[in-house]
Amino acid sequence: MNIDCLDSLRGCGGAGFPTKFKWNAVRDASDAFGKVIICNADEGEPGTFKDGWLFDNHCAAVINGMRRSAEHVSANRGFIYLRPEYSAQRELIVEQIKTMVADGLLAPQSGRIFQASGFLGRPAQLDNEGLNLVELSALDWFVEHGSHDLVGETQQSGGLSHSEDPQYPLPQNEEINEGFCLDICIGGGAYICGEETALIESMEGKRPQPRHKPPFPTTSGLWQLPTLVNNVETFWWAERLLSGEWQEDAERLFSISGAVNKPGVYQAPVGTTARALIDDYAGGVTDNTMISCWIPGGAATGVLPASLLDSKMDNDCLREHGTALGTAAIVVFNDQSALEVSIKIMQFFAQESCSQCTPCRIGCAEFADYLADDQHHWPHNGSVDEWLQTMELGSICGLGFTAPLIVRQLRKHFDFEVQHAS
Repeated sequence: MNIDCLDSLRGCGGAGFPTKFKWNAVRDASDAFGKVIICNADEGEPGTFKDGWLFDNHCAAVINGMRRSAEHVSANRGFIYLRPEYSAQRELIVEQIKTMVADGLLAPQSGRIFQASGFLGRPAQLDNEGLNLVELSALDWFVEHGSHDLVGETQQSGGLSHSEDPQYPLPQNEEINEGFCLDICIGGGAYICGEETALIESMEGKRPQPRHKPPFPTTSGLWQLPTLVNNVETFWWAERLLSGEWQEDAERLFSISGAVNKPGVYQAPVGTTARALIDDYAGGVTDNTMISCWIPGGAATGVLPASLLDSKMDNDCLREHGTALGTAAIVVFNDQSALEVSIKIMQFFAQESCSQCTPCRIGCAEFADYLADDQHHWPHNGSVDEWLQTMELGSICGLGFTAPLIVRQLRKHFDFEVQHAS
């Protein structure tokens, strides 16, 4: 299968890794014991809900994108790693899999549901049908992750309580004799499982923590097999491009929420300004109020001032402002300051740190307390810059080395001054 049409397609989960390169890396890996496809549908980034929308509206296209990737890399097993709150989407996926099995497009044993391990930082609402995607995203962040006093199975160290009888939920050595077998794995509610190797650890029944790289999942992923991990939107775009339905790939799905009249998911060209997305797509700001600050691509991309709303929503332009497109999730605020929003984000990171890396585990908690302190006195001997740099250089995954962006953005765009304790 020729995948040259994927030349400029990048992953849509936040990291933006070239899709064609990753597919070819798995294709070229040794397949003596098989290969695996994983669709990362954990979608734990605050403000992001495009993946759930895709399952609601384009479930068949996402699964067909997985099938095409499996054909290209010669994989016969695949999994959709789904966030636990997406119960309605789970039912749609199961029904779509049944249809495709009946049509001979998937292996007969497809459609089983497995439970992954995970950090229960929030209750798994498997049967909650009372919230739409926008409300669910807001609930996760502002209600359940808005402070330190969350209810979850945490230890004082911020880590997990180990299971007395850990189970590996997936059959490791199962023979797939016919076609591509696709199953569903329900996540445990851990933000860190958005990182592909932590997701794989979770699927193997282990404590979900990122792995050291190399080796990369493309050569040693689930059960040490070559594994392709892509975001839901990435598989959707791949299907559209490979099927000829879409000739251009310079568009993205934008999740727009917060103080806008029509929150939702919108397809727009990459490079559209944030102001145009808010005004022309999301119906403008609620009650024609002033925007106090906004988030360009999910909480991990930091907070920007209203003066930058005319910035083009692409990585090149946003890089000039010290941030990135991320998951293309715009969150608009009209009644909270940049500091207030930054405090919530840093508290969220402190809660969701997997605790594996000391700079991240301690740094996120210290900066959450520091920002929330009315006096903003930094009590440590090392300077703020030294701590930020240590987090950036000493963390294995993106949570630890992007969390400092929250503080850096405050200082760069909002004249936030550090006060050192005497």
